[in-house]
Amino acid sequence: MNMDLKLIEAFALIMRMGSLTKAEAQSGISKATLSRHIQRLEEQLGVQLLVHSPRKILPTDAGRAFQVHCDTLLAEVNARIEAASTEVQEIGSGGKGRLCILSDNQFVTTFVSQVTRLYLERFPNIECELHIGGRADSPHLDEVDCYVCAEAPDIPNLVGKLVGRLSYGLYASPAYIRRAGMPSSPTQLVDHASIRLRESDSASTSMLHSENSSHPYTARSAMKTNDYWVMKTFCIDGLGIALMPDFFARPEVAHGSLVPVLPQWKPERRRVYCVYQKQRYMGKKLRAFIDLLNKSIEDIDKFNSYVTLVRSNA
Repeated sequence: MNMDLKLIEAFALIMRMGSLTKAEAQSGISKATLSRHIQRLEEQLGVQLLVHSPRKILPTDAGRAFQVHCDTLLAEVNARIEAASTEVQEIGSGGKGRLCILSDNQFVTTFVSQVTRLYLERFPNIECELHIGGRADSPHLDEVDCYVCAEAPDIPNLVGKLVGRLSYGLYASPAYIRRAGMPSSPTQLVDHASIRLRESDSASTSMLHSENSSHPYTARSAMKTNDYWVMKTFCIDGLGIALMPDFFARPEVAHGSLVPVLPQWKPERRRVYCVYQKQRYMGKKLRAFIDLLNKSIEDIDKFNSYVTLVRSNA
């Protein structure tokens, strides 16, 4: 039986006030309308609920029994409405809900995972999903709230916001330098083994820049991987020189398991974009994440306190 909630509310109101006149004054609903609601309710139930006396309205036995259920029902409805209102307000304020993030592989373990951790500390009631791009099981752009990448895709209805730039440098382990020597110029890199991130062909020939000149970064490839943590591990193990984000290598440099190579020669800072659909930026939880991306680029030196362990034979 589909019963209109306003019929039940009208019955409960009349029972609480004791007369149509008082119920009208309390609710602003006319006595005629309230009477029609009670008539429809009695027709649906097939029983008489109220008896009209000269001074007041009295419930029948069926009316008294129905009132108990009405009070319980309306109390539960009001509680659920209040809970729903609270949840919607939390979602609207960015305090609850789900945030789905897609990231280029080059940023996900070095940077985006750290930003996501900080985000969860600030918004513990938001469920986050962090996906690596370029995989068979990676979600499409229209399935995520934002995409962190080095190049914003040229797709209609997508906005690419530049959140900052990351500096990169060359690094090697002390064991590798003892074995192969420290290059003194970019021209000597061709004689050294390199550990490279597997990227597009255009990204594999980075240009190194000093204060006065530029030189292509060319070296013998000893190892390729699609993850910076793997790259750093092999670099510490002495397999070769690696081009990595400076903040990502900084803990190992402080620890002594990595040393900068040609620190005066750097590639151009790599841009970091956050791409999102125009209509989704209206959500406060996404705006809070993008703001945190911006702030985290500024505080990048505080990121990544983990130190990769050095093998005993290194």
